[in-house]
Amino acid sequence: MKPEDVRSIADARKIVNERKLTHIKVGVFDIDGILRGKYMSREKFFSSLEKGFGFCDVVLGWDSNDQLYDNTAFTGWHTGYPDAQVRILPQTCRDIPFEPGMLLFLAEFADEARAPCPRGVLRRVSRPGEQDGFRGFCGFRIRILCLR
Repeated sequence: MKPEDVRSIADARKIVNERKLTHIKVGVFDIDGILRGKYMSREKFFSSLEKGFGFCDVVLGWDSNDQLYDNTAFTGWHTGYPDAQVRILPQTCRDIPFEPGMLLFLAEFADEARAPCPRGVLRRVSRPGEQDGFRGFCGFRIRILCLR
């Protein structure tokens, strides 16, 4: 099975079993849209496909330098940065080109953490346009600076 053919939880299980992976990479986007990932054991991954998992919500309250924002309402020192519920999106399965055989699955924040999650914000912003018949496209630019 090819990663781009994965559409369901059953497909995700199948490709992990086919590749005999002991760990899988899972990533969520922080408040600045930076992918934050971790390796998950096969057993934890299979369980998380069904039930979701907890991911520290501090990533929704710090910047790209891992410096805490001091004016957040959703998370911060006042909440103790608890784990927020996250769900794995099987259809996002991809090969990692620089780790042969390894798979990456994206995940997104659920429940109340969905509001500040960049994927949730994008969904909320694009929905009215879609209801009016518009279809949005986006792209990104990578800038690499070489400092001496």
